[in-house]
Formats: sequence, C-alpha cells, structure tokens
Amino acid sequence: MIKKNLYIVFLLASAFSFAQVNLYSEVNTQDARVNSPITFTVVLEIFGEDLIQETPVKLPDLTKFEYAISSEQNTLIDPVKKIRINQMVYQFALNPRQTGTVKIGSALVKINGKIYKTEPIDIYVKEADKKPLAYNPAKNMYLNMQLEEREVYKDEPAVVILKAFSRNISSFRHLEPAKFEPTKNMAIRSIANFDESIEDSENDYSAQIVGMFVIIPKVSGVLDIPGMEVPFTNHKNVLVSNRARLNVKRLPEGAPENFKNAVGKYDVKIEMIDKSKENFEINKAFNISVKISGKGNLSPSIVPKIMPSPDYEIFEPKIINNAIATEKGIEGEVEAQYVIIPKKRGDLKITTEDFSYFDPNEEKYVELGPQFLALNAVNAQDIANAKTTLQKVNEYTNNVLEKVDSPVMSTQKLKVKEHKKISWIVILGNLLIVGLGAMLFLYFNKKIKDKKKQQLEKKKIASRPIMTIAETEALLKHHHSFDADSHFDYLKKMIQQGETSRFFQGFDELKADADAYCKTKHSLNFVDYLKSNFSLHQLEKYNQLIAKVNIEKYSPYSSKENQTEILNEIEEVYHQL
Repeated sequence: MIKKNLYIVFLLASAFSFAQVNLYSEVNTQDARVNSPITFTVVLEIFGEDLIQETPVKLPDLTKFEYAISSEQNTLIDPVKKIRINQMVYQFALNPRQTGTVKIGSALVKINGKIYKTEPIDIYVKEADKKPLAYNPAKNMYLNMQLEEREVYKDEPAVVILKAFSRNISSFRHLEPAKFEPTKNMAIRSIANFDESIEDSENDYSAQIVGMFVIIPKVSGVLDIPGMEVPFTNHKNVLVSNRARLNVKRLPEGAPENFKNAVGKYDVKIEMIDKSKENFEINKAFNISVKISGKGNLSPSIVPKIMPSPDYEIFEPKIINNAIATEKGIEGEVEAQYVIIPKKRGDLKITTEDFSYFDPNEEKYVELGPQFLALNAVNAQDIANAKTTLQKVNEYTNNVLEKVDSPVMSTQKLKVKEHKKISWIVILGNLLIVGLGAMLFLYFNKKIKDKKKQQLEKKKIASRPIMTIAETEALLKHHHSFDADSHFDYLKKMIQQGETSRFFQGFDELKADADAYCKTKHSLNFVDYLKSNFSLHQLEKYNQLIAKVNIEKYSPYSSKENQTEILNEIEEVYHQL
C-alpha cells in the first residue's frame, strides 16, 4: 500500500513538473502623474501539451486610463526539459485620468477547469506637474522589443529589433541611442546601419526602429533577454522596453575534436602577404596571413592558429578584425598576420590547425581540415648561384651608384615691390642674390677644373706601359678601401630622422659594400673572412646580428631604441675590417 501511494505521489510530481501555468502582471512604476503614461504588461506562459486553455485571457478593467495595447504570441521548446511553452504577452501604455490611488484589477484565464488570476496592482497617481513644460516627449510613447528568430542554436547570432511607438512623430527626434546591460550568458553587438523610416501602426500610433542588435547566446536553454532603455535628450524620462525570451538549442552530438564553437558558414585560407616575393632566405623574416571569412559568430577566437615546427620560427600574430554586425548576423573577415623565419634549407610546409564549424541551416558539422602553404627556403649562396653574370654586374653597379651623392640646390623666389623711399630689405636681398651667384660661379668653375685634371690623369694612365692581369688586380686591392664610418654616420642619421625603411636599406648597402671589399682584397665574402681570420664567437655574433635585424625589419612596432641597439652591434662587428 505504501509503495502504491509513493508511486502516485511521484506520478503527480512528474506531471506538475512538465505541466505548469504562469500568469503574472507588472508595471514599470507605481508612482505616476496625470497625463504621464506608464507601461502595464500581462504575461501568460503554458508549459506542456496536456494543458488546454479553455477561455481567452480576460484583461482587467482599464476605464480609468487612456490606453493603447499591443499583443504577441510565441511558441518555444525548452531544450532541457523537452517540453513546449506557449507564451502570450499583452502590453499597455496607460495614461491616468484622475489622481489618487487607482487599482488595476486581476487578469483571468481558465485552463483545464482551473481559473488562474494575477494579483491586483495599486497605482498612486499625482497631479500633473504645475510647472509649464514646453514639451514632454515621453507622453503617449512606449518601446517594444522583438526577436526575428525565436529559436536558435548555442553561439548562433539572433537579431533583436527595438521599436518605439508614439502618437506624436516629433517625439522620435528626442530619443538617444538605446542602452543594453550586458550579461554573462550572451554577447551583444550593435548594428550600425538600419532603416529608420517611420511607419504607421494601429490605434493612431506611429512606429520607428530605434535600435537593432545581434545577440550571441553562450548557454543553451530558455534565455531571458532583459529590457532595453532609451533615454531622452535633455529630459530625465527614460523609456523601458519589454523583456523577451529566446529558445537556445544545444548543438548536436558528434562534434569534431577541433571544433571551437564556430557556428555559421565559413571559409579559411592561408596566403603570402607579399605575393611578389619569390625567394625565402634562411634567417630572414617574411609575412603570411590566415584569413577566415563568412557569416556567424565571427570573431578572432575562432581563427585557426599556425602549428609550430622546428623548421621555422613563429611569432604572435597581429589581428585585423573586419567583421561587422548586420541584419543577417556578423559578417566579414578576420585576418591573423604572422612573422615567419625559416630555419632550414629546402622545402618548407607551413600548416594551420584543423578547422570545423557547425552550419545551422544544414544542421550538421563541416570539417575544412588544415590549410597549408608550401615554400622553398634557400641560403645566400643559392641566391648568388642563381644569378647570371650580367645580373651580378648590374647589382654591383647599382650599389655603387646609390652611394654617390648628388647635391641639389633649392632656389627661392624673391618678390621686390617698388617704394618711393630707400628699402634696405631690397638692397640686402639683391646683395644676397649677387653673393649666391658668385658662390655658384666659383663652385662650377672648380668642378670644371677638377674634370680637366681627371682627364689629364686618364691620358697619363693610358700612356703608361700595359700591365698584366695579376698586376692590375694587385693594384686594385691596394687602392680599394672600405669606409665603414660613413655608413655608420648614415645609419645614425636615419635613426634620428625616423626613416626606418631607409635605415634597413642602408644596412643592406653596408653588407654589400663589405662583401665587395672582402672579395676584392681577400677573395672571400665577409662571412668567410670572419671564419678564417677570427674566432667562432665573432661569427656567432654576426649571425645573431643578422637575425635581430630581420626581426626588427619586419616587426610592425619597430622603435628608435631597438634600432640604436642594432647600430651599436653593427659597429662592433664591421669594425673588424
């Protein structure tokens, strides 16, 4: 007998847990004034399919108010309890007609033979403000929050529309941007561009969309979206919208191991940033990017990372987020830019993490797998061997010509005005012009004399007896010199002027000049010269210098302090010549 009674008790408990009725009402304030509207809301929620609504909701007597009504009916599925929820919302804009305590009666409904009712609400109405007001924008105005989709998956964006209703069109001009209190269960982004045109509504009301938002739910279940607030310009009044409920479904079972809560539809690719680059030299940095584009909960957190490898060195990426909130969700592209330095010669394969996403339209997981980029890393000797003799000659000639300074004299026009009296400024200006002319004459006269002198020396050299190739090479080795101080002064000047690109270009010229000097005098390049004449410590210091220069050259945040530190190490290494 006891077991039978317990069975009946548990059966009734389970029935009540899956069949439930909620009927409640609320107002945004219980202190009101005549001709100042308040918001009154009645909500009916029926949980389960066994409960049958036998009568419509009987609303309370509102004859003591001027009012406008709007209603909405929704059907949700609770993903946790797997039961259906029928929801009906009635919203009133009430304008009190008399002062004193005004009672708002109970709302009634009959479900499965049982009558449910709300608690009555007392409103204390004061007289209208005696101070003459030029205009009250909150009069006969209210907000309504709507959801375009009532049922979405976890991490799937949902669009929220906030509408304002008013009997006076000019009231819309006094509204400020809507305010939304963020919660831990959802992320929200505002949609910038939407249609703000005014449209006609029922009961002599006009409607205008005053805000659109994209909400991304972070948990599954029935999610309550709190009401939004819209303040007025230069007024203390604030409009508060109704609350809304969103049915958030769980993602299906069988998600891939690499799934990172990416919901939507996406495409991933990896590519070079400098697409014209052909050679990838060891210990020299270059840039690649990983891009993810599409529509959904697009954010930097779902971008797949580049896998580490002993074949190359990788640094933290620079994130460029070009995703925006639209009426269809979050769309656009997110890019992660990486700096890569090859560490070995030969084939180089740069691979990203596996990537997968859940497509809510198809209701299935899509695996895109890893993305990879195949490159070929070479050393300096490979690059030199690939050049033809003509290319080597042209490269050396260009390096020499780039170091020849061409003096440029800027001129300034002087406008002389006529005056009746003597103008000392005009006299000084004329003297300055005469002085500049004399200096120019002496300068070019000296250049002409130097040119004639050089021509005479060439004739003398031509008249000398012909020397052998060995004698010529010995003479070139004797006269060829390496002026390191001029390079150091140039690099220091570029640091002071903030010319980062010209600083690294000047270092490349220094390297080329040092190699040319070593080949002419010692028949070796600078690296081989260090190996044969100095300790391994000097060679290691040179390799560290080259790696540091490459990192700083391609770094997006190069500073004068780092460049000055690099210059000190350059002077220490190249003073060996």
